[in-house]
Amino acid sequence: MNHDLHTLIIYQKTYFEILNDFFLSVTEKTPSKFSRLDNISESIRLNAERIMGSSVRKKKVQNAYHDLEKNFRHLYSREGTQVFKAAKDINACKLNLGGGSRFLETHLEATRKSLLFSDIVLIPDPIMPWLEKKRDEEKYQHVFPLQMSFFVLHLSDLKDEDFDIPPFFIFPSWEKTLEEKDEQTINSSLQLIADIFAFYVDSGIQSFQDIIEYGEKNPESFLHKVDDAKLLISPGGQIGEPLDEAIENYKKEMKIWRSDEWVKKLFAMGNVRIVINAISERIQPHYHLIENSDELKSHPLLCVEAQAYYYRLIANMKNENIACAASFDPSTNAILNSLLSEKLDFLVNISDMQLIRLRKTKENVLFRKELRDLINSLSQTKLNDLGYVTSEVCSYIEAAISKHKRQVQAINDKYQAKHKQTAILSTGTLGVTLFPILAPFLSAVLPLGLATIAGKYVSDKFDESAEMKQLSRSMMGVISLSHDS
Repeated sequence: MNHDLHTLIIYQKTYFEILNDFFLSVTEKTPSKFSRLDNISESIRLNAERIMGSSVRKKKVQNAYHDLEKNFRHLYSREGTQVFKAAKDINACKLNLGGGSRFLETHLEATRKSLLFSDIVLIPDPIMPWLEKKRDEEKYQHVFPLQMSFFVLHLSDLKDEDFDIPPFFIFPSWEKTLEEKDEQTINSSLQLIADIFAFYVDSGIQSFQDIIEYGEKNPESFLHKVDDAKLLISPGGQIGEPLDEAIENYKKEMKIWRSDEWVKKLFAMGNVRIVINAISERIQPHYHLIENSDELKSHPLLCVEAQAYYYRLIANMKNENIACAASFDPSTNAILNSLLSEKLDFLVNISDMQLIRLRKTKENVLFRKELRDLINSLSQTKLNDLGYVTSEVCSYIEAAISKHKRQVQAINDKYQAKHKQTAILSTGTLGVTLFPILAPFLSAVLPLGLATIAGKYVSDKFDESAEMKQLSRSMMGVISLSHDS
């Protein structure tokens, strides 16, 4: 194992130890015992009620959050820069998860699906952004570290140390510190937001302050242009929703998740400021995604439809610097879009153990080549039609599943014929059919001819089992099982 990989593995092992200790201290349970994936919000609420009912537990939980922040800060300061460089230097098919600052069920499932294709999925640390600065605007700022920890810890079984390349790596992210204190990050991210408004609203906009001035001087025109360009998607909203609906949905969400003081202050500024703030919150994480993808030499992985939409808005801007940084390999993008589609949701049925076996036998490398060959066989014009490409990828996988099942049937037929022939031979020897289930136990006391026949049956069964096992552990064998389940 080279030095870079060893560095990543040791760092990540420590990271998970810290996170696991924190989760156990707060919940007194492992993630699998604490909640189902789809019931985490309710489980956290009930846990909070139990904590509030016990002064001892409350103190323990407070210490757990304090230790989490202290241990993460120490880990970052000691090894953060080194492991970021190590992740950058890995020469492999790398995907960089981004577009937001959270890691929830959708991100977990997308990561696991992507492991069928990539060598490594790079995940910006979703915990540290909730620790590295005060988040007084967030009403439930202590909930999110626990929620993120729950989903991240579900990757624990996949961080096997025997891999040539770890399937995933949670790299250190200083995004909130950079947004607050780093002049380049502050200026560049604000400029990215300004460029979006300049391209889609008014070309005279040159800076973030220009957005505010234009909006307040021409509120009706501003909101109309934002609506025409479909620049605002509310949290949980649909792409293309009318601006009035998006604003109201955004307000409802902010009342739930943001502090009363923050909500009162923003809402008093009027709809123009609300819209600017809402769109800025959508664009800001993409600055980090673009920067991380560029620095880590990795392909962006966007698993939330709205986030992918904003990324396309950025990539389509007529700004050469931004467009270059935000561009990605069309074939890789088309494959990822297909794998993350609802049509292939059955891929989440693949177990961690199956994923580990597939990775260790390099099945992901072969599968990646097959999918790239498929994509490269399509015309360039068709490649931009993601719906068409997804349909082709799904059809290819369905056909491969059917082929796999025919192979399974062929093996069954081959060995059924052999077993039948063995049974006929045994009938000729004793005048009765040898019961296959007894064959392994009878060979020692049977006549020589019959013992030979029994041995042949056992040998055939071993061969049959070996062939079936090999086929079931192939990429299509695993995908076929996940499809049927």
